[in-house]
Amino acid sequence: MAKQRGPAHRATPIAVVPQAIEDPYWQDQVRLLGRNLFFLDTGAILGALTPGNRRFSDFIDQTLLGERLVTSAFVVAETVRRIVKDKHEGQVGPGGERGKDLAQFVTTTWLAQHSVTVLHIPEPVFEAARGTFSARATIPCDLTDIISYQIVKGLGQNRIVADDRHFEMLGLTCLPGQ
Repeated sequence: MAKQRGPAHRATPIAVVPQAIEDPYWQDQVRLLGRNLFFLDTGAILGALTPGNRRFSDFIDQTLLGERLVTSAFVVAETVRRIVKDKHEGQVGPGGERGKDLAQFVTTTWLAQHSVTVLHIPEPVFEAARGTFSARATIPCDLTDIISYQIVKGLGQNRIVADDRHFEMLGLTCLPGQ
């Protein structure tokens, strides 16, 4: 169930530059999801779960309240891996969950509470991302970042909810900004 925003609280307009989408896969995704959506990258999800760092939690829970949120299965897997394996990160769930319990909370509860659609990309999109990964080798991105970029561009977007400034090197606007 989508959360409702009251009339007194409106998100600051964030420009979406519509692009001609010719690939049938992306046309179908835009038809299903719409054009006004926000892609959450790993850093945004982790940031929303980091006590004392309200930047992402406030942005997701307040500014994007009621907006269409999407991510990828690759981002979910990377988020869970970092929570379980990188114990120094310090993420905590609302009930004090940490480590594997927090990872379980993210996959079973957090995504649902925030109505995040998880995209599972087809092989041609993955192959295109591999090509972009090779072509953009000078930019310090890993393959999950390039897949996120490929999805954002495929959906006709120019913005991403992320803390990784290398997305700016790829031509995306990082939200919520500094």
